Amino acid sequence: MTLEQLYISSLRVPAIELKAVKKNLKIEFKKGKILSNSYISMLKRISKRDGLYVICHSQTIYTFCFVKGVTAYFIGPEIINDNSEHRFNLDSRQVYLSRKLNTEILEKSQCYHQIRFFSQLIHLDLNVNQIDQCFDNAVSSRQLDDVITAVHFEDEGVHISYIYEQALKAAITQGDSSAVHSAFVSLIDSGRIGVLSDKGEVRAIKNWGIICISVTLRAAIDAGMDYDQAYSLNDQYVMLIESLSVFDDIMDKIEQVLEDMADRVSRLKNVHLTKDIRRIYEIILNSPESSPTIPELSNQIGLSEHYLSNNFKKEVGISISHFKLLVKINRTVQLISTTNAPISEIAAKLNFSDQAHLSREFKKLVGVSPSYARKHFRSIKDWNMYNFMNINVG
Repeated sequence: MTLEQLYISSLRVPAIELKAVKKNLKIEFKKGKILSNSYISMLKRISKRDGLYVICHSQTIYTFCFVKGVTAYFIGPEIINDNSEHRFNLDSRQVYLSRKLNTEILEKSQCYHQIRFFSQLIHLDLNVNQIDQCFDNAVSSRQLDDVITAVHFEDEGVHISYIYEQALKAAITQGDSSAVHSAFVSLIDSGRIGVLSDKGEVRAIKNWGIICISVTLRAAIDAGMDYDQAYSLNDQYVMLIESLSVFDDIMDKIEQVLEDMADRVSRLKNVHLTKDIRRIYEIILNSPESSPTIPELSNQIGLSEHYLSNNFKKEVGISISHFKLLVKINRTVQLISTTNAPISEIAAKLNFSDQAHLSREFKKLVGVSPSYARKHFRSIKDWNMYNFMNINVG
């Protein structure tokens, strides 16, 4: 690794190094989950002269491009906590970037230190005034619209959309933290968040988050969480949210809190499982798209296939194969509820042989077809894979 790549690796942000080779761009280094083509599209919008270029995706989300010779380094996106005039008017939208994309929130002063240090590494001479000018001339970009979530505040709006609220509660009830993110983002995307405070958008989103947490905690209680524990957690969660002042940080914390609820419910659901069976149970639950065979699972924990199969059925109440199918159908229910993805695409994503295969298994376990479920949400709102199992709630 070069010194520049080592430094970029030390940052908790996505990044890429692109080098022009003849008429093509070669990826020399990449970190994070932002698509390479997104960076390449950004590069097409800026000058190829040596220097720093600031790319603005929202009021607070920026990517920084350093051009030196035939090489371009993109660092970010990063969330910059900047209360100065460097803001884009985006029709009252507030946007946050999921922590799942491995980025971080920086104060403006930290951001400037980072920029100046990296510019020195690649022998670019930048002072504070020049960086200010780069911010003033920032290029607006929509290249990350597929991975950032816009929150709209309207005087009249839906505070929490029923369908997506139910999907989020289902993720909590079933202890499925991996499903929380898609349900949470879909909940935000589903309608406009009403103005729940006249003291600004930060206060409004805090109030919305507190309401969201209270609603979903009831689902955790229904799943077996102790009342006193739930109310104690509610106080802790509210204090965490109240301690924050950056919009993007608040959004991330709300999502973390919801995932924490799901994790706690998951531990309640499998508390009576032995260590080895719990491990297999969690492997399957957390990766519904994978199809590990019983020999592969037995090898992971060093147990015979016969012993594993017998003990899994004894403790969970169903066979490993049936549990794998239930987990796939459960994720199908979530995807049908929270996305517009075609049924064929969902079938492929979850490794069903084809759409017809998914539809057959779905109807057997849910009672209706996937297409009917999508049109009539109430037909699946009470579906719960734990109804097919004998796991006790601790």
